[in-house]
Amino acid sequence: MKPLLKSTFNFLGLLTAKTVASSTAIMLLCAFMTKPVGAEVPSFTDVNADVYAQEIQEAVQKGLIAGFTSNNTFRPTLELTREQMISIVINMLSKLPVSSATVPHDPPAAAGNLLKVTNKPFRDVNATRWSAAMIEWAKLNGIMQGYSDGTFRPTQTVTRAELMAVLRKAIQYADEGGGISGMVNKQQPIAFSDISNHWAKKTITEMSVYCGVATPVNETGNAFSPNLGTRRNYAAAATLRLLNCLRGVETKTKTIKIKN
Repeated sequence: MKPLLKSTFNFLGLLTAKTVASSTAIMLLCAFMTKPVGAEVPSFTDVNADVYAQEIQEAVQKGLIAGFTSNNTFRPTLELTREQMISIVINMLSKLPVSSATVPHDPPAAAGNLLKVTNKPFRDVNATRWSAAMIEWAKLNGIMQGYSDGTFRPTQTVTRAELMAVLRKAIQYADEGGGISGMVNKQQPIAFSDISNHWAKKTITEMSVYCGVATPVNETGNAFSPNLGTRRNYAAAATLRLLNCLRGVETKTKTIKIKN
């Protein structure tokens, strides 16, 4: 089983997409990488000097991502894959007050480790793959799609620009599901030096405004490095920032919506 699936807390739920054909049914009976909030967080041996150390610990505590229990490490500079990103984003969405019919929420721990989908979500994702149900759910809900050749490429590294694009889609999903009332303009946009001609320029700029989700590499300089592989440390920090931002928005009455 992949490290990101190792968990002490089980999800059990029937995932019903908001816009899904009636013939498609996804039953998720799996151990996600979440932990109960407030659970003891491991003192990882390899994050003390990391710029994202505090955010890593908080992300683990909130059940967004997990470390490697075999040697009590987090491996902060290990690059994130596409299927791992989906797992983190679903965990983040499950912490918001959206419908339990459309987002997997935390029930009492009870289920086993069976992950099942009816058919292949993509031609390179077997129904028995650990991430198959999550990938299918993300596809049906418009959070992450595959490629024109019919593949998803689950083990391909996620770029930093792609991470921002998926987190942006997660915002839209949460908003449509009633999980938030809009996004609050928290700060001035960051003038990154290397995104002027990039396909994700608008999204990266937007995500820098909202609680500083998009920030320079290792929080220094002014380069976002959009085509650089996303490391686990930044993925944990960015997703945590978004979760905290969305939770903060819930009590706001004056909001600025992200335009589609």
